Amino acid sequence: MLLLSEQKTLIEKTVKSNKNFAGNEDLFEDFCSEALQKSYMIFNTTSNIQRIESYVAKVVHTSILRVLKDSGRIRKTAHGYIPTNELTFSSVNTNSLHKLNVIGPEYILDFPDPKESAEEILITKDCLQRIADAVCIIHKEKPSELYMDIFCQRYIEGHKQNEIAESLNISQAEVSKRLLELSKLISNFLDNGKSQV
Repeated sequence: MLLLSEQKTLIEKTVKSNKNFAGNEDLFEDFCSEALQKSYMIFNTTSNIQRIESYVAKVVHTSILRVLKDSGRIRKTAHGYIPTNELTFSSVNTNSLHKLNVIGPEYILDFPDPKESAEEILITKDCLQRIADAVCIIHKEKPSELYMDIFCQRYIEGHKQNEIAESLNISQAEVSKRLLELSKLISNFLDNGKSQV
């Protein structure tokens, strides 16, 4: 059985060697605390150091993911955990994104709460988030189509099609066409659980 100081040292060493620690050093104490709580039982049940180290490595990894998720630095998606700083907006009009919080290849939208029951609010937010995720993935696959700009200007900022056309320097008919295309792509994404771009 390892002494408490040895347990802490092992966890701290394991946290620092985890790939997700880099760039998140400010959460070091949170990572260690979470991992220590979750690994407490193994320290009291075995003295086999190899078994303990292997177990602690797994516990530390899941603890780091949990703390990062709880702190909003990663988001679990259908593709696994995605860091919030992974997507760049080189081809997106950032003025259109002022109401979006970046969260990996997806975005979390700050939607106003409708005056409904808590269950209806959760369902609505989940549905809207899935649509936002679909738009982000579609945009990543086809950035030249300006789907993200069009989506943000139309559905987040509430601009009319002629205003969008003017700001993007394309025709109103093209905006209308791309909104229709985007609608079909989102529908495919939601029906199939992935983009069919």
